[in-house]
Amino acid sequence: MSEIRSVGFIGLGAMGGGMVPNLVKGGFTVHCYDLDPKAIEAMIAAGASGARGPDEAAERSDLVITMLPNSGDVDEAFDGADGILQVADRGRLILNCSTIDPFEARRLAEKANAKGWRYVDCAVGRTATQAAEGKCLFIVGGEAGDKDTVRPVLEPMGDTIIDGGEIGQAASLKIVNNYLALVSCLATAETLALADAAGLSPDAALTVINGTTARNGNTELNFPNKVLKGDVEPGFPLMHGRKDLGIAVDVMQRMGVPSFLGGQALKAFDEARERGHGHNDCSDILNMLAALRAENTER
Repeated sequence: MSEIRSVGFIGLGAMGGGMVPNLVKGGFTVHCYDLDPKAIEAMIAAGASGARGPDEAAERSDLVITMLPNSGDVDEAFDGADGILQVADRGRLILNCSTIDPFEARRLAEKANAKGWRYVDCAVGRTATQAAEGKCLFIVGGEAGDKDTVRPVLEPMGDTIIDGGEIGQAASLKIVNNYLALVSCLATAETLALADAAGLSPDAALTVINGTTARNGNTELNFPNKVLKGDVEPGFPLMHGRKDLGIAVDVMQRMGVPSFLGGQALKAFDEARERGHGHNDCSDILNMLAALRAENTER
């Protein structure tokens, strides 16, 4: 395949909306589509062009990136009436950056290949803020030559590119990572709730925690920079965290891996979502625990 200069980008949410401007700055022509016209307008203002659907973005591009919330959305972008696979292939590439079940990644690859498209599995790590800064972490899975082809497209958007092996393995690595991050998110929230009940400040608790092996990304970065500053705008929305956690637990059940913590964490994320925290940052689960504590005290 010749050098990629034109990129279709489907899905302009918190992550995609941060990634596209960096592609433009990297010298790529970017054709964008999202269900939200305002998201497309924002990317046009950043130097991209808009498309009327995934098919139009694909028709204009050498490579198409999908960055969507779940596998149903990816299926629609692939197979819908205006889907990517409606466009005649030219041996081009689809780079799926959506966090989905590894089994779904393999199924989508087979579907794309059947229509003559090449498929690369590309899980994305880190936050929306880091995406806007061009500091994403990419885990790339697929054929060796295809992984080499997409690398120049990824470089303007991230500072770390990891070879994830075959298709499906990159998705698996993302789910493994997010499982620990999300279970740790709940554990951090419960720990800080315990500290508060004991009359301790979060600063005191975190000073100790971050000086020991108890520390983790939530104690060092997420909670201090988000909910503990009163900021619950979604760096990573709680509802997306719940989705990723659900995928991990489903995969674990299929593979016979016990998930004591995951099953309990799902209940907490469901409770937080039902109480209206779903569109907020994952760290906002701390405020849900505070509300539950207040309700328990009143009884």
